[in-house]
Amino acid sequence: MNLIKKRILLFETIKVENYEAQNLEFHLERVKNSIKKEPNFDFKNIIKAPNNGLFRAKVIYNENGDLIDCSLFSYKARKFRNFKILKSDVNYERKFLDRNALDEIFAQRGANDDVLIGKNGILTDTTIVNIAILQNDIWITPKNHLLKGTIRQRLLNNSFLIERNFGIKELLSAQSFAILNAMIDFLEIKNAKFEIY
Repeated sequence: MNLIKKRILLFETIKVENYEAQNLEFHLERVKNSIKKEPNFDFKNIIKAPNNGLFRAKVIYNENGDLIDCSLFSYKARKFRNFKILKSDVNYERKFLDRNALDEIFAQRGANDDVLIGKNGILTDTTIVNIAILQNDIWITPKNHLLKGTIRQRLLNNSFLIERNFGIKELLSAQSFAILNAMIDFLEIKNAKFEIY
Protein backbone atom coordinates (compact mmCIF):
# COMPACT_ATOMS: atom_id res chain seq x y z
CA MET A 1 0.00 0.00 0.00
CA ASN A 2 1.49 3.33 -0.97
CA LEU A 3 2.24 5.94 1.70
CA ILE A 4 -0.19 8.57 0.37
CA LYS A 5 -3.10 6.12 0.56
CA LYS A 6 -1.96 4.89 3.97
CA ARG A 7 -2.09 8.43 5.40
CA ILE A 8 -5.82 8.78 4.73
CA LEU A 9 -6.82 5.35 6.00
CA LEU A 10 -7.81 4.54 9.55
CA PHE A 11 -8.16 1.26 11.38
CA GLU A 12 -9.54 -0.45 14.45
CA THR A 13 -7.89 -3.31 16.30
CA ILE A 14 -10.62 -5.47 17.81
CA LYS A 15 -10.25 -8.42 20.17
CA VAL A 16 -12.17 -11.49 19.02
CA GLU A 17 -12.48 -14.23 21.62
CA ASN A 18 -14.56 -17.40 21.35
CA TYR A 19 -16.17 -16.14 18.14
CA GLU A 20 -17.23 -12.85 19.73
CA ALA A 21 -15.86 -9.41 18.89
CA GLN A 22 -15.27 -7.46 22.11
CA ASN A 23 -16.04 -3.87 23.11
CA LEU A 24 -17.78 -3.08 19.79
CA GLU A 25 -19.83 -0.12 21.04
CA PHE A 26 -16.62 1.74 21.93
CA HIS A 27 -14.93 0.86 18.63
CA LEU A 28 -18.00 2.12 16.77
CA GLU A 29 -17.99 5.33 18.83
CA ARG A 30 -14.33 5.95 17.93
CA VAL A 31 -15.00 5.31 14.22
CA LYS A 32 -17.92 7.78 14.27
CA ASN A 33 -15.75 10.39 16.00
CA SER A 34 -12.95 9.80 13.48
CA ILE A 35 -15.09 10.22 10.36
CA LYS A 36 -17.84 12.46 11.84
CA LYS A 37 -20.64 10.17 10.63
CA GLU A 38 -21.94 6.60 10.65
CA PRO A 39 -19.63 4.11 8.91
CA ASN A 40 -20.84 2.28 5.81
CA PHE A 41 -20.15 -1.11 7.40
CA ASP A 42 -21.18 -3.10 10.46
CA PHE A 43 -18.48 -4.74 12.60
CA LYS A 44 -20.78 -7.66 13.44
CA ASN A 45 -21.21 -8.52 9.75
CA ILE A 46 -17.57 -8.31 8.75
CA ILE A 47 -15.69 -9.92 11.67
CA LYS A 48 -15.91 -13.70 11.38
CA ALA A 49 -13.60 -15.83 13.51
CA PRO A 50 -12.62 -19.22 12.02
CA ASN A 51 -12.57 -20.95 15.42
CA ASN A 52 -13.03 -20.26 19.11
CA GLY A 53 -9.48 -19.05 19.74
CA LEU A 54 -8.15 -15.55 20.42
CA PHE A 55 -7.81 -13.28 17.40
CA ARG A 56 -6.89 -9.71 16.55
CA ALA A 57 -9.18 -8.22 13.91
CA LYS A 58 -7.74 -5.34 11.90
CA VAL A 59 -10.53 -3.34 10.25
CA ILE A 60 -9.27 -0.75 7.77
CA TYR A 61 -11.61 2.01 6.58
CA ASN A 62 -11.36 5.38 4.89
CA GLU A 63 -12.46 8.87 5.94
CA ASN A 64 -15.74 8.40 4.04
CA GLY A 65 -16.58 5.44 6.27
CA ASP A 66 -16.05 2.81 3.57
CA LEU A 67 -14.62 -0.57 4.53
CA ILE A 68 -11.25 -1.24 2.88
CA ASP A 69 -10.24 -4.52 4.52
CA CYS A 70 -10.89 -6.77 7.48
CA SER A 71 -8.21 -9.31 8.46
CA LEU A 72 -7.98 -11.67 11.41
CA PHE A 73 -4.73 -12.79 12.99
CA SER A 74 -4.16 -15.25 15.81
CA TYR A 75 -3.00 -13.34 18.85
CA LYS A 76 -0.32 -13.87 21.44
CA ALA A 77 0.25 -11.12 24.00
CA ARG A 78 3.57 -9.31 24.05
CA LYS A 79 5.61 -8.99 27.21
CA PHE A 80 5.55 -5.57 28.86
CA ARG A 81 7.73 -4.74 31.84
CA ASN A 82 10.49 -2.34 30.80
CA PHE A 83 9.70 1.08 29.37
CA LYS A 84 11.91 3.84 28.03
CA ILE A 85 10.51 7.32 28.63
CA LEU A 86 11.14 9.69 25.71
CA LYS A 87 10.07 13.26 24.89
CA SER A 88 8.15 13.67 21.65
CA ASP A 89 5.63 16.03 20.08
CA VAL A 90 4.04 13.19 18.09
CA ASN A 91 0.34 13.58 17.33
CA TYR A 92 -1.93 10.54 16.94
CA GLU A 93 -5.45 11.68 17.81
CA ARG A 94 -7.04 9.37 15.23
CA LYS A 95 -6.04 5.76 14.61
CA PHE A 96 -4.38 6.27 11.23
CA LEU A 97 -2.96 3.30 9.38
CA ASP A 98 0.17 5.41 8.88
CA ARG A 99 2.05 4.84 12.15
CA ASN A 100 5.47 5.90 10.87
CA ALA A 101 5.98 8.55 13.57
CA LEU A 102 5.11 6.06 16.33
CA ASP A 103 7.25 3.35 14.72
CA GLU A 104 10.24 5.73 14.72
CA ILE A 105 9.72 6.36 18.44
CA PHE A 106 9.34 2.63 19.11
CA ALA A 107 12.63 1.97 17.30
CA GLN A 108 14.38 4.02 20.02
CA ARG A 109 13.32 1.65 22.81
CA GLY A 110 16.70 -0.11 23.01
CA ALA A 111 16.37 -3.22 25.19
CA ASN A 112 13.01 -2.06 26.56
CA ASP A 113 9.60 -3.49 25.67
CA ASP A 114 8.04 -0.16 24.65
CA VAL A 115 8.44 3.61 24.82
CA LEU A 116 6.39 5.81 27.14
CA ILE A 117 5.93 9.19 25.47
CA GLY A 118 6.24 12.47 27.37
CA LYS A 119 4.99 15.82 26.06
CA ASN A 120 5.66 19.09 27.86
CA GLY A 121 6.43 17.30 31.13
CA ILE A 122 3.23 15.21 30.94
CA LEU A 123 3.22 11.47 30.27
CA THR A 124 0.76 10.40 27.55
CA ASP A 125 0.73 6.81 26.23
CA THR A 126 3.18 4.27 24.92
CA THR A 127 3.39 3.56 21.19
CA ILE A 128 0.59 0.96 21.42
CA VAL A 129 -1.14 1.19 24.80
CA ASN A 130 -2.79 3.75 27.04
CA ILE A 131 -1.39 3.98 30.56
CA ALA A 132 -2.67 4.39 34.11
CA ILE A 133 -1.15 4.78 37.55
CA LEU A 134 -2.59 3.91 40.93
CA GLN A 135 -2.33 6.87 43.28
CA ASN A 136 -4.07 7.00 46.67
CA ASP A 137 -5.99 3.84 45.64
CA ILE A 138 -7.42 5.60 42.54
CA TRP A 139 -6.51 4.60 38.98
CA ILE A 140 -5.55 7.69 36.96
CA THR A 141 -5.07 7.93 33.20
CA PRO A 142 -3.60 10.99 31.44
CA LYS A 143 -6.07 13.61 30.31
CA ASN A 144 -3.54 14.56 27.61
CA HIS A 145 -3.33 11.14 25.95
CA LEU A 146 -2.26 10.30 22.41
CA LEU A 147 -5.27 8.21 21.40
CA LYS A 148 -8.73 7.71 22.87
CA GLY A 149 -8.43 4.00 23.51
CA THR A 150 -11.60 1.93 23.61
CA ILE A 151 -10.76 0.16 26.88
CA ARG A 152 -9.70 3.49 28.36
CA GLN A 153 -13.06 4.99 27.41
CA ARG A 154 -15.02 2.05 28.83
CA LEU A 155 -13.13 2.28 32.13
CA LEU A 156 -13.65 6.05 32.29
CA ASN A 157 -17.37 5.57 31.64
CA ASN A 158 -17.73 3.09 34.49
CA SER A 159 -15.61 5.30 36.83
CA PHE A 160 -12.83 2.74 37.27
CA LEU A 161 -10.44 5.35 35.85
CA ILE A 162 -10.31 9.11 36.26
CA GLU A 163 -8.50 11.55 33.97
CA ARG A 164 -5.67 13.60 35.39
CA ASN A 165 -2.29 14.47 33.94
CA PHE A 166 0.86 13.29 35.65
CA GLY A 167 4.59 13.38 35.05
CA ILE A 168 7.58 11.18 35.77
CA LYS A 169 7.66 12.07 39.47
CA GLU A 170 4.09 10.83 39.97
CA LEU A 171 4.77 7.73 37.86
CA LEU A 172 7.78 6.76 39.95
CA SER A 173 5.97 7.31 43.26
CA ALA A 174 2.73 5.58 42.19
CA GLN A 175 1.42 2.52 44.00
CA SER A 176 1.18 0.65 40.70
CA PHE A 177 1.28 1.02 36.91
CA ALA A 178 -1.03 -0.44 34.26
CA ILE A 179 -1.38 -0.54 30.51
CA LEU A 180 -4.57 -0.92 28.52
CA ASN A 181 -5.67 -1.50 24.97
CA ALA A 182 -8.22 -3.48 22.99
CA MET A 183 -6.23 -6.72 23.05
CA ILE A 184 -4.91 -6.82 26.62
CA ASP A 185 -7.81 -4.97 28.26
CA PHE A 186 -6.44 -3.63 31.59
CA LEU A 187 -3.12 -5.10 32.70
CA GLU A 188 -1.48 -4.12 35.96
CA ILE A 189 2.28 -4.57 35.65
CA LYS A 190 4.05 -5.60 38.81
CA ASN A 191 7.60 -4.28 39.12
CA ALA A 192 7.50 -2.18 35.94
CA LYS A 193 10.88 -0.62 35.15
CA PHE A 194 11.38 2.81 33.57
CA GLU A 195 14.46 4.14 31.77
CA ILE A 196 14.29 7.92 31.79
CA TYR A 197 15.59 10.00 28.85
